[in-house]
Amino acid sequence: MRRTLHEDGFLVELASSYEALEGIWQQLRHPVVLLDVSHLQSVDAAVGIAMSIKRHDSTQFVGYVADPILRTSGLAGDAIFPRNLQLLPDAIRAHFAAQIE
Repeated sequence: MRRTLHEDGFLVELASSYEALEGIWQQLRHPVVLLDVSHLQSVDAAVGIAMSIKRHDSTQFVGYVADPILRTSGLAGDAIFPRNLQLLPDAIRAHFAAQIE
């Protein structure tokens, strides 16, 4: 995922875990935070970090990258993007283009 986004022009920083993400976020403050939710067991941890980030900065965009089956699993954030690497870069761009219009 990192390579695909990077090759498509996105600046990507990786965290080794959801917990490490919060520290990286506090240092770098990228305009978009994406949490990869690859299985149902990671939903609670991802939502916890998203809510923690939002408590620090309610304007921070926090999105998820998740399989379609996880889209109704209680993810709380600004957007859910497909885990399909061919669709992901355009889905992110389309989301923000719609916000501008």
